[in-house]
Amino acid sequence: MAAILLVEDDLDLREEVADFLRGEGHTVREAGSRREFRALMAAEPCDIAILDRRLPDGDGLDLISEGRAAGWRCGFVLMTARDAAAERIAGYETGADHYLTKPVRLDELAVILKSLARRLHLGAHWRLNLALGLLQAPNGKKVELTGLEAAFLAILGAHLNQPLDRRQIIQDLGRDYLSYDPRNLDALLRRLRRKVREDAGADLPVQTRHGLGYVLVEALVPD
Repeated sequence: MAAILLVEDDLDLREEVADFLRGEGHTVREAGSRREFRALMAAEPCDIAILDRRLPDGDGLDLISEGRAAGWRCGFVLMTARDAAAERIAGYETGADHYLTKPVRLDELAVILKSLARRLHLGAHWRLNLALGLLQAPNGKKVELTGLEAAFLAILGAHLNQPLDRRQIIQDLGRDYLSYDPRNLDALLRRLRRKVREDAGADLPVQTRHGLGYVLVEALVPD
């Protein structure tokens, strides 16, 4: 399933499409303008952006130009009431992957997203199952975790790309910072990295930032 950013200023239509996509298993964030879209993309890039062309602050097509120039690797689907061939050609030339005319058929949108996800090789994510204590690497191999290891990854996963210092992690783990030896946290991460490398043949996407703490640099999808 894909992480989708839906940009549509018609609130009723946006909610209808967003609810449908969530029912299909996608993760959906919503925006009503180009400004909101840029802010959400800056916070966390998406896999696929679904854009209305006629937005309150300009043409959604311009966002595709910006994205391609900036090197965004997401897919783009345009929704518009404009059905002229010239409009479609302009969309594809700008970098749109698909072009849908309103009123949008949701079943058609679902098929388009599945096709686009396959083409973009989406779905290859790190996945964390807290209940079972399992970490799945993008290559599909699974690693059994201790409760402490799973909790540690969940804490980092809630702060993607944000370094967390040892004190915050220790406290979030429910430990007393004054009595807990921070070296135990370092040892936990070393064991976890080794386990993931041996069992999954992959490198755990957790980096040590000296003076700052630890940071997860790839999303952990709940499983």
